[in-house]
Amino acid sequence: MGLLAPLYALAALAVVGPIVFHLIRRQPRGQREFSSLMFLSPSPPRLTRRSRLDNVWLLLLRILAIALIALAFARPYLRQAKLLNANLSGRNIVLLLDTSASMQRTDVWSAAQVQLSEVLDDLSADDRVALYTIDDQLSAIVPLSSSTEADAATTQSAVRVAARQLQPSWQATQLALGLRAVADALTSAEIAGVVDPGSGSEIVLISDLHTECGLESLQGFPWPASIQLDVRRILPATEGNARPSLLAADPDNGDERPRIRIENNANSGTQSFQLEWCNASGPVQPNKTRVQVPAGQVRVVPVAEQPTGADRVRLTGDAWSGDNDVFVCKTEPRTQRIAFVGPEGLPAEESLSYFVSRAPLDTNLVRRQIEVVSAGNLLTALDNSTDLTTIWLEADEAISLPPARLREFAKSGGSILISLARPSDAPGPLGEFLGQLLDEPAVGIAEAPGDDFALVGSVDYRHPVFAPFAAPRFNDFSKIRFWSHRLVKLEPETSLKTVASFDDQSPWLLQQSPGAGHIWIMTCGWQPSGSSLGLSSKFVPILLGLLDPAGAARKTQISFAVGENIAWDTDIAQVMDSQSLEVQPPRLAIENGSLRFFEPGWYVVSSPAGSQKLAIQVPVSESRLVLLDTDVFEQYGISQQRVSSDEDRRRQARQMQIQELEQKQRIWQWLLAAGLIILAIETGIAGWLSRTRAPQPVTSSTS
Repeated sequence: MGLLAPLYALAALAVVGPIVFHLIRRQPRGQREFSSLMFLSPSPPRLTRRSRLDNVWLLLLRILAIALIALAFARPYLRQAKLLNANLSGRNIVLLLDTSASMQRTDVWSAAQVQLSEVLDDLSADDRVALYTIDDQLSAIVPLSSSTEADAATTQSAVRVAARQLQPSWQATQLALGLRAVADALTSAEIAGVVDPGSGSEIVLISDLHTECGLESLQGFPWPASIQLDVRRILPATEGNARPSLLAADPDNGDERPRIRIENNANSGTQSFQLEWCNASGPVQPNKTRVQVPAGQVRVVPVAEQPTGADRVRLTGDAWSGDNDVFVCKTEPRTQRIAFVGPEGLPAEESLSYFVSRAPLDTNLVRRQIEVVSAGNLLTALDNSTDLTTIWLEADEAISLPPARLREFAKSGGSILISLARPSDAPGPLGEFLGQLLDEPAVGIAEAPGDDFALVGSVDYRHPVFAPFAAPRFNDFSKIRFWSHRLVKLEPETSLKTVASFDDQSPWLLQQSPGAGHIWIMTCGWQPSGSSLGLSSKFVPILLGLLDPAGAARKTQISFAVGENIAWDTDIAQVMDSQSLEVQPPRLAIENGSLRFFEPGWYVVSSPAGSQKLAIQVPVSESRLVLLDTDVFEQYGISQQRVSSDEDRRRQARQMQIQELEQKQRIWQWLLAAGLIILAIETGIAGWLSRTRAPQPVTSSTS
């Protein structure tokens, strides 16, 4: 026999009460007071060696009633041998292991491996297991399909072997991506009948769970009620972290030294750090820059000039050294030639090249050289020059050039800018030339009527050329006046895009993008006799946008994060073919016309078009390691429940079977009824004895 609630059996100790009461000498009945004893206090009844039990059978009835009632509340049941080994169905367990860069910490990764082994050790032999890893992408190591096709022992063994071979990556954390994908896969498997919905499905997430782990996209996701989530958070031995990042020098303040931004986590226990120049072998010079950064704050400090042989600045003194190297990419500016073809013999202030040559068009990465050439010399430059990137043409001078050769130049990545700066003497031939250049029907060109000036009517501020003017404080073009401009008539189905137009709805700036390059047509000039554009503060930004609409030449450093998609035709500012692309060292993937690097460090990307050195840094999100509480999942409507071990499940199963067995037997009802019957009998006997008992002699007790 067993007891479902054994603690209630302790109530049987109440039998001591009747025994004690029976041993107490009671006061005799029929007392009389004597005058000689009225000033003495009576003595209470007490136990003595001469005390004896009266009415033993009545005492036994009371003891038996109390014992039966206490045993009834303890819910007894008769044991059965089948309860010793409860039969349990196998569960579907998906292990989701965080392998992002923050898991590179030695103590964190070791603890994650131990936690994964403990989960596997607690499972039963019938539980099927799948293993996935998540950083910025979900990877199926032992997929769910394999765990449903093979037997449970095989899946557990495969997961153990695969887990020992795993290593954390250097990519960012996107836990929500992995949780949503795994939950959807389990739900689909249940709907398809591959997984038994009644067997239970559980996801075990093993992660360090920091503030930048990417849980935001769980908002609004309908988490399946049939799937339980068990979050095993890994705590580091030392909390907190600091991260350096590179800022551009501040030459305006006379400081050409590189500046390092240091961000210290709010939970960091360290505020004293050192900065030093290093290379792959170690420090280059012994001098260190010391800096104090309190927890939760940011400091920007200049460091010494980059010494010979150094390619990174290293931070020391924080809890994790994996993100302490900031690779300093010191790029040499490359030269781009701009060939300007225009009429000769004009006054300087009436020549378009006069304003262009004096505009500050250089950047940290590009030095632009403006060369005024004739039409004949331009053809020679097209055949022999490799650094010619832009051709600027005035309308009348362009007629003598071969349009097919110019269009081929644009398709290969060059830019052609045509300015209709002056009234044309031959609008017909010019229209035919533009039609062949643009691969369109002949373009109609005429002079705009009226003696008054024109204003800018509409501008596409989403276009890269005019994006810098999108803010309300910069988008006022009313001060720019155009004394003359040309009307360009286009076919309804044209490939030209109108980027900006005048107040008479005629185009001001047109664009076509054949191949990798651009062809621009501006229907006016910027000389003082044509417009006030050349004297406007908006002139230089517009020129920079025309020369480099993708903004590749305006970047100050070729630096990217691990896992970031890098387009080699824009981000690297080189036109490269993926078939002939070479990278040293070759730790990358080429996907959908872009590069993805998997480790931080220096890389050299080479192709027949040129080469570029790239600095790949640890993602910033992996350096902000303030811990999150596991209760954060409750905010997204996800209930958490720890995965039970096989022993706990069997204990719970036995307990449920015992409850079911006890409810079927209902022995407590019979015991309770017997106890109440005995109490009724005891009450009747005690009443009868009290009525038939003879009067006791009068006694008195003195103290």
